[in-house]
Amino acid sequence: MLAKSQTILPSPPLTINPRGFELWYQPVYDVSSGNVLQNEVLLRWRDTQGLIHRPKEFMPAVRSADAEQWLDRYVTGQAIAQLKQHAHLKLSINLSKRIVEDRFIAEDIYDLLVNHSVQPHQLHFEVSEASLAKNFQDSVALIRDLKELGCAVTLDNFANQHLTFLQWEKLGVDAVKIDPSLIRDLKQDSPQTRLAKAIIETSNSLAQPAIATSVDAYSTSRHLVNLSFQSAQGYHFQPPSDHPWLTSKVDILGVPIDNVTQDELLQELKSGIVFTPNVDHLMNLKQDEEFRAAYNIADYKICDSQILYFSSHFLGSPIKEKISGSDLFPAFYTYHKDNPDITIFLLGAAPGVAAQAQQNINARVGRDIVVGSYSPSYSFEQNPEECAEIIERIHHSGATVLAIGVGSPKQERWIYRYRQQLAESVNIIFAIGGTLDFEAGTQQRAPKLVSTIGIEWLFRLMGEPRRLWKRYLINDLPFLKLVLNQKFHR
Repeated sequence: MLAKSQTILPSPPLTINPRGFELWYQPVYDVSSGNVLQNEVLLRWRDTQGLIHRPKEFMPAVRSADAEQWLDRYVTGQAIAQLKQHAHLKLSINLSKRIVEDRFIAEDIYDLLVNHSVQPHQLHFEVSEASLAKNFQDSVALIRDLKELGCAVTLDNFANQHLTFLQWEKLGVDAVKIDPSLIRDLKQDSPQTRLAKAIIETSNSLAQPAIATSVDAYSTSRHLVNLSFQSAQGYHFQPPSDHPWLTSKVDILGVPIDNVTQDELLQELKSGIVFTPNVDHLMNLKQDEEFRAAYNIADYKICDSQILYFSSHFLGSPIKEKISGSDLFPAFYTYHKDNPDITIFLLGAAPGVAAQAQQNINARVGRDIVVGSYSPSYSFEQNPEECAEIIERIHHSGATVLAIGVGSPKQERWIYRYRQQLAESVNIIFAIGGTLDFEAGTQQRAPKLVSTIGIEWLFRLMGEPRRLWKRYLINDLPFLKLVLNQKFHR
């Protein structure tokens, strides 16, 4: 996580504490390569109880205090201070509805860039269609001034409702974000979809790449390439977080997998939810709506399958490294063995197994890094009373990390349902399947060679044929055909 900005501006006359404002981030990805193009800055406000509020909750107070221009400068100053910490980072800032009325904003941005020695090409600005249409001539001048500084400007939420295509051309922006209402259901030949296609075609002719926003479902994401979108953002790729993202994604069957090594992940992982996709996950995601919703809230989706690793190379977007949950979790607690801020709660496995894993891990680390454990009943997720007791146990333990291993998709669904309650004390959540059994020594891992050549599934099938035959021999069998289809029918 990058260092917090120290930029200080005079506080406006707000009824809320301006010190509670925080910058959050959501990356924009190149659809073809999976690389991060820039991070959109999303403003949040944290109250005295630590609860996070979105703009629709606090912006009325900002507007009533006539503090929008102050907030534009505050966010820009905070973002520029962040850019100074990382030369490869690009941030995109949403400017307020009243920005066109602000005669001095370009001069103030120039001063901030010079004072912090930040390159202007790192800074992008987004202004909504409605804001630009209010005073078109001043909008053209504002965009010209920002571009003369060396910054990029994006026309945001464009739906052809306030500006004509001719006015759009005169603005001379660098990119256009299409309003989410036009791309919610790209499968239908609706007026909205036809308008979206017209905007994309025009954006290409103007050399202003079209960006898809609020892509929150696989059904939407798989149509992006066919519609010539060059970039996209949304929960399907990455939910908003309190730190910027630089890690690229690799798409396998519509699932964006983080292209990161284990060492890079350990250095980066300060907060968030970690899922470990494998072939079975990808096949279940195609038919399980709640599982898909759970996957969309994961901050990290890492490759936990040598078959996925091989597939990424075949598809032409190679994943750097296979990182299984059973490798990542011991690497994580070893990495943090001397970090007092990391304390872990283990949830899962058969009775007594989690407690044994707790004892073994603490003995290896040399301190009580695992501060609690619980082995739930088989159908605990259907028992609200037991789930409430589990949440209370986790909070009472003082754990900042939860490692849950109750099998997929049960563990991911449970995290999805209870993530808000867990967030009161837990910063990191791992969904790690059978790892607790390995940590307790009650089950044997596949030999390294078996895992390396991609037949760990066969090792597991031979060990538990009655439980796993349907998964591997029926449910997962179409995977190869689907990968071939992705390769040759993009």
